Amino acid sequence: MAWAASLVVVAALHLGSGWQGYVAPLVFGGAAVVGFGCLPLLRWRRMPVGLVAFSLVVLALVGGYWVARDSAVEAGDPAAVLLDLVPRLLTAARPAPATPELLVPGALLVFGVSLVVVLAIARGRSLVGPVGGAAVLYTATALLTAGRADPRGVVAVGLVALVAVGWLVVDRVEAGGRVLLGLPAVPVAVVAAVAVVLPGGDAFEPRELVEPPVSDLGVASPLPQLASWANLGDTELFRVRGPERAVRLVALSDYSGAAWRAASLYGPIGAVAEPDLPSGVRVDEAEVEITVGELGGRWLPTVGRPTAVTLDGAMVDPDSGSLVLRTELTPGLKYRVRGVLDVPDDTDLLNATVPTDAGRYLELPGLPYSLAEYARQIVQNARTPYERAVAIEQVVKQGRTPDAQAPVGSSYARLERFLFGNPGEPGANAGTAEQFASAFAVLARAVGLPTRVVVGFQPAEGEERVVRGSDATAWPEVYFAGWGWVPFDPVAGVSSGGSSAAQKREVLDRLASITATPTSTPLSAPPPPLVTPSSAVAAQATGGSQRWIGYAVLGGVPVLVLLVFGLARLVRRGRLRAAGATGAWAYVLDGLLLAGRTPPADRTAPDIAAGLASPPARELARMADRAAFAPAAGSRPPDPAHGEAAWRLARQVRVGLRHGVPWYRRVFWTVDPRPLWRR
Repeated sequence: MAWAASLVVVAALHLGSGWQGYVAPLVFGGAAVVGFGCLPLLRWRRMPVGLVAFSLVVLALVGGYWVARDSAVEAGDPAAVLLDLVPRLLTAARPAPATPELLVPGALLVFGVSLVVVLAIARGRSLVGPVGGAAVLYTATALLTAGRADPRGVVAVGLVALVAVGWLVVDRVEAGGRVLLGLPAVPVAVVAAVAVVLPGGDAFEPRELVEPPVSDLGVASPLPQLASWANLGDTELFRVRGPERAVRLVALSDYSGAAWRAASLYGPIGAVAEPDLPSGVRVDEAEVEITVGELGGRWLPTVGRPTAVTLDGAMVDPDSGSLVLRTELTPGLKYRVRGVLDVPDDTDLLNATVPTDAGRYLELPGLPYSLAEYARQIVQNARTPYERAVAIEQVVKQGRTPDAQAPVGSSYARLERFLFGNPGEPGANAGTAEQFASAFAVLARAVGLPTRVVVGFQPAEGEERVVRGSDATAWPEVYFAGWGWVPFDPVAGVSSGGSSAAQKREVLDRLASITATPTSTPLSAPPPPLVTPSSAVAAQATGGSQRWIGYAVLGGVPVLVLLVFGLARLVRRGRLRAAGATGAWAYVLDGLLLAGRTPPADRTAPDIAAGLASPPARELARMADRAAFAPAAGSRPPDPAHGEAAWRLARQVRVGLRHGVPWYRRVFWTVDPRPLWRR
């Protein structure tokens, strides 16, 4: 029993590596101890073992529901709460936060495995039950962590050593035999050798089997807040401890021509979802600790594309890596976040290409001619996408100054004023990081470079850095195929972590003849077409007449459909009337269908008529039965008078059926298409 308990407890502690911190191993180890502590109850002779085990399982499930009920979507349904625990765990961050509801699946698994092992031992000496239980827990750990919990197999070898001790030592001691102390080393060595030679590859990812929940949060873009943050000056927004990296708040990919919009659909950070543009082949992973001060809002500062966070309830946009909290940030909130950044070498970007099907990262709805022509002149001598990006960065910097008091906004009109405005005009050749980054992103898109705008912070250097309002900024990023998102620096004096200054200087030296002299005036834009008052009135009249035509067509389509159905019903009625008594009875069956009283297919006509309690129906059913199963002898044509009598009875039955239906069914009685498809 001690050997079995130690084997299961070690596997339970290993399962705790799938959660953050030390709480999970303690909880799972305690669940294993509780499971083995139930042995006296299972050996209690006054109650059947099965009943005791069933009662313990029910108590465990009730306890799990009681712990997780407050955080469940459907708190009133215990089965739904318990069944939702595993999907919630598989869509949480990795490692999972050690919250009570996320600990419940692991605790229930450990308790269940321990109970099965105890049952196996209680019914007789079992050397297989404990091994199977430890294997189940180890496999669950490997699935939950995608093989990262024991990358070198140390825990596996330790479990095999415990198994060898139980099979070769404990068994011999209890049997009174001689113990061969060197014998357990044999299976341990075999397992270690097999683990070394086994091929390694991508681990199976069970999270791919779970459809993550997606929430429409509709969080506003923080880009317009740059000016207000700058006015806060030395106010502490948050602190960051860890590697020196630019801190990101949100990446904005959708541009409407008037403003940049943040993504609205967010999912759990632990869900397996690849971004629409994949990461590069050279990446760097960094982990920082954030302590929130006066930041406010719901956006969470992070580094790179976040892969794990210690906050429960954090949601992420997998495409941009923007991290958001369901509730407002509060001062003192502390969490750790780990992210992945693209870090290509300078030489990698010189001849890098960009995707031509980048979708929303190239969209510029209604781009003015002045901006498109300006971008074309900037890059006319650039040979590669990287050179185009460097040239645009230099031109946007040139002759323009950052100004926290400049008008906000990133619309086409604001960017034209920022780039082409005359001296003295508000916002001419001056702006916040919003205008610098937006101008770069729009001009780059105009020449085929996929871009987005990132709102973030550039704190001072140091192990623990205080991020103040004056550190808030924005920078554009360009996507290069195979190398990922690369930041650029169109704001003078601010480094966003892009490629080195030496590499950019080499490019600018070659492009110096054109980067300093692109035309910076909207005069190259073609004049708008002259519209005389008479032509404007004619255009309005034409547009109005076209709108009325559209309205007429839109309203006439359903009327036309109803007329077609009505005509088809008339054709069917004529065909049934020509069929005599059988057609008349089919006409009655059509009426039953319209009245919502369709009889079963196996009922005969007299049975159906008896259920209607109508003398005309009974008479018509008798006539239809006779016409169908006892037709007149010979080839004599049917008597027209007989058919007219049957049709008269059918109309009487139909009138009674129609009077018995609600008014809204009577409105469409003559055009309802359902009888057309009745066999």
